[in-house]
Amino acid sequence: MLTRRSIVLLASLSLMATGAPAATASRPQPEACSAGAAAGGDWPAYGHDALNSRTQDAEHLLSPANVGQLAASWVFDTAATTNGADQSVFNGTATEADGCLFAASTGGFVYALNASDGKVVWQRQFTVPTAGLGGVFVGGPVVDDGRVIVYVDRDSGPYLAALDEHTGEVLWTSAPVYSYPGGYTNATPQVFGGLVFAGFSPPEGDPKGVGGFALLDATSGALLKVTSTIPAEDVKKGYAGGGIWSTPAYDAATRYAYVGAGNPYSRNLEHKNVNAILKIDLDRDRSTFGDIVGSYKGNVDQYSQALETLSQTPACEAGSDQTLPLDDPACGQLDLDFGAAPNLFRDAKGRLLVGDLQKSGVYHVADAAAMTPAWTQIVGLSCQACNAASTAVDASGVFLEGTPGGVMWSLSHDGSRQWADPVGDGAHYQAISTANGVVFTVDNAGALAAWDAASGIPLLRRPLSLDTMNGDVAATSAGIAIAGHTIFVSASAGPAGGASALGIAPPDGTATGVIVAYRLP
Repeated sequence: MLTRRSIVLLASLSLMATGAPAATASRPQPEACSAGAAAGGDWPAYGHDALNSRTQDAEHLLSPANVGQLAASWVFDTAATTNGADQSVFNGTATEADGCLFAASTGGFVYALNASDGKVVWQRQFTVPTAGLGGVFVGGPVVDDGRVIVYVDRDSGPYLAALDEHTGEVLWTSAPVYSYPGGYTNATPQVFGGLVFAGFSPPEGDPKGVGGFALLDATSGALLKVTSTIPAEDVKKGYAGGGIWSTPAYDAATRYAYVGAGNPYSRNLEHKNVNAILKIDLDRDRSTFGDIVGSYKGNVDQYSQALETLSQTPACEAGSDQTLPLDDPACGQLDLDFGAAPNLFRDAKGRLLVGDLQKSGVYHVADAAAMTPAWTQIVGLSCQACNAASTAVDASGVFLEGTPGGVMWSLSHDGSRQWADPVGDGAHYQAISTANGVVFTVDNAGALAAWDAASGIPLLRRPLSLDTMNGDVAATSAGIAIAGHTIFVSASAGPAGGASALGIAPPDGTATGVIVAYRLP
């Protein structure tokens, strides 16, 4: 059965490394990154900034007038670089800071590349006894104050580690943030005010598993607090689920973070904090530090009377949470996670809003202060593997792709539709990014695509295979980073094509992750 992380569901089957948790580093060649921020800005986090805007506001060279001239400057290939040791892909957005590009592969390798030429500055491999769902690294790195922080997806015990930005030396390794059997993480960590935020998920379909998040000290890696999506007293009543597998947005003025939560794992009970946008206190001086202080409820799994009736049919009633543990659309379980990362932005009245795309095909927007509804817009259809690509927001609006079918949308900050363009994509997982009036994404066929943010006119569609010289390039859930006047695109390649996009090494062992850097001539 297709589940909410279908893009990486089978990846863990081919990434069961053996041996004790370890990390080794090497410096293949004497390279170094530039010191300080370069023209065109950095991209140090999954969503570029605390608001998760996924917009490069320092880019002023690329524009709708010239983006069609983008050409590959360099290509990085995991298998070629490691002589075949790393035959895995990138499922997280690469990050860039101080002239270095950082990426983490599903096979357990962390790379620091010179952003100017793609040469390896350092690389470090993490091995775990058994990788969690999706591989050793599913989320990408975050760069903060000279540290590259990664989230190791160890089965039943995900943990975080900080590496020195310039050398790859391990600065700290945290204790496991979640030890429930089968627990894992697909989340990318984020750092806000010296705190590392890291979401985690219970095993798929476990009727007793509960997701949540951990808060750590960014300097030491000390575990400060672990909070479950569902309070313990409600877990005792049978509520379950609520994994957190996206990256939060943060308002520095109020010190609250916002993140989407996953679906319920009970077919009978749905808690207010699942299929919801959560508001979390990150102020260490408040008594509610680390607590969920508000929630906005999206569409519930059984959101219509017809589905409630369907779930009460003899066939469905015969099964229980124990005998039918996985999501079952035929019995009304629609698997409507908030899998995309939320955005924070302001409407025409200056009100701070939090918006998030749900797998129901609805973009939900709430008042960030009260967590009450502001507006919604239907952009797609309900689908277990759809509408999970993170959205982007700039001064002109919100940009997102609705699926199935694939339509790129532009919405105003007040919710009106500005334009829409058919993409013809399937279950699109690749995040949207913007810069200087251009909207970027990668489609499922492995092509870099761009639109004019103002009009929706298509500006570019370039197959990555033209530059990687591999005809089986396919997209993963990785997004695009924009830094130093460069578009950094992560994807997968190999004779297996779509299989390598799932992070699965094909039978001949030639799956590989690629990063292509595009610049103007």
